[in-house]
Amino acid sequence: MQNMNIDTECVKSFLTSKNISPESYDDETITKMLEIQLRKIESETGINIFPVAHVDTEFNFNWDSQDYNIKHYPVQTIFQVKVDYTRICPKDYILDKENGRLRFLKKLDEGEALIVQYTSKESDSFINSKILPLAYDMLLYELDSSPTKNASSVKEKDVSLNFDTNNSLIALINQRMNTLKNSRRKPLTRML
Repeated sequence: MQNMNIDTECVKSFLTSKNISPESYDDETITKMLEIQLRKIESETGINIFPVAHVDTEFNFNWDSQDYNIKHYPVQTIFQVKVDYTRICPKDYILDKENGRLRFLKKLDEGEALIVQYTSKESDSFINSKILPLAYDMLLYELDSSPTKNASSVKEKDVSLNFDTNNSLIALINQRMNTLKNSRRKPLTRML
């Protein structure tokens, strides 16, 4: 997986605690299955779980300013900051990774454009607390092979049984997914 270490023993322990036998899956398969769930979350919520490369080119940069707001954050790595073709030394700026803010320590020479090359990805603490538990539950749901997994009612002869699906695993997964979609960081809401 790209820049994410999956503790397969932890995943196996989770599956075992939910009465799913992980013995039929090797570590590589478990990693791939979990990555599929993480990619689903990433595509549905727009949250960068895996690093994404960006190039911000600011043609209308205020050259008197000491600050630049990076468009995609949290920033994982800055590769380079340039004014036109001249690279700015990393000692000449400070990066607030969480808020995507560059502060230049000295006035920049004016040019045609400020160019920032970087990668962004959600913080590991956010991924570990919000994303991974959801991915585990999604994996659990995928591996559930019970006949009543998606049933809202079961009928046999004269006896019928209705299930309250409001608290079903898939309902809880969808609720958590919607919460993530609605709480996603938006650059427009950044405090200036």
